[in-house]
Amino acid sequence: MKVFSLLILFLLFTFSGISQGKVETSNNYAQKIMGNWMKDYIDMKDGSSNDDPAVDEMVASMLIFRKTNTVTVIQGKEAVNTPFEIFGDTLLVGRAVFYKIEKLTDYELVFTQILSDIPDYQLRRYHYLSTKESSGEYFERRYIKANLKIQANGDSAYAFSKYIFPKFRTGREMFRGANFNTFEDVYQYSYEAIETAFDFPARKNGSFKVAFMITKSGILKDVTIQQSSDSSYNAKLIQAVLQTRKQWIPADIDGKLVNVVFNYEFDFGDDKEDVENDDNFFDPAIYANLMERGDRQIEKKNYIKAIKLYTKCILMKDDAFDALYKRADAYFTLKVEKNACSDWNYLATKGQKKAEALFIKNCLKP
Repeated sequence: MKVFSLLILFLLFTFSGISQGKVETSNNYAQKIMGNWMKDYIDMKDGSSNDDPAVDEMVASMLIFRKTNTVTVIQGKEAVNTPFEIFGDTLLVGRAVFYKIEKLTDYELVFTQILSDIPDYQLRRYHYLSTKESSGEYFERRYIKANLKIQANGDSAYAFSKYIFPKFRTGREMFRGANFNTFEDVYQYSYEAIETAFDFPARKNGSFKVAFMITKSGILKDVTIQQSSDSSYNAKLIQAVLQTRKQWIPADIDGKLVNVVFNYEFDFGDDKEDVENDDNFFDPAIYANLMERGDRQIEKKNYIKAIKLYTKCILMKDDAFDALYKRADAYFTLKVEKNACSDWNYLATKGQKKAEALFIKNCLKP
């Protein structure tokens, strides 16, 4: 896993800065907090929705409080062990990281960052629920079994996700011979390899969905077109997928090799933004890929292309707040204030106080 990812996953314990007052140790809290706590959800201190849904995926999935230390659980494994103390309703993690305990019962723990001079709409509030499950049991139930699919032949396969994915050998000259081992890299380079090999006219509009499996033996099979705007190109897309067949290394779960099913979508044409807005269509992997591609366009200052990619994300689900914020920023950079204000206004109607502040600052002319 990338160091950057680990730092983000460690986000829960990286905030610091508070003027300490006189506090008293609460034996009641100290006793109740002992045990395992699984993440429920994150919102903002003022009660509004989390301003960056991606953060929810990055924060520790489980916290384990023991007598003198707390353990941050990452992908089912105990990753970070940190001493803690409780003074009144203040939780001290390490030497200088403080949280206010807003609620602590036998089954629910709610705490908020304590940071000076930061408005409530920018402070995240963390909600955890008590559980008797071990970290491994919780991770298996929540993230592994949820992706399990039973094939028609009775064999099992898993949906491609950031928890279950094969490795990919790139054929690109600058990375020749390298194996990409993270979910983000496997998605990016395998997707780009297929997209590059797919001979679709640059000026033609088109939308395709293709599914395929990488077996526990590393064999690419069962390539099928799930949706096509032009069936005359289906064979070419299948061939493009098959061209990656020597580049896969099978996935494993705790050392056991498993089958993994992929579902990739390819959209071509500047005006092709007809992504269905329903729960059956939404695929977290596709969403993450579109966001990453949009971010890369921002880095290149290709704001118009980035806007098109963020728009596809927004059409995929109602709470694509991260995509809306980024699209608004891109519009504002292009000096298309009307569209930026529209996005901020929509976010404000969804309880986003940060967007409300941006709307008031940039859109309400004196």
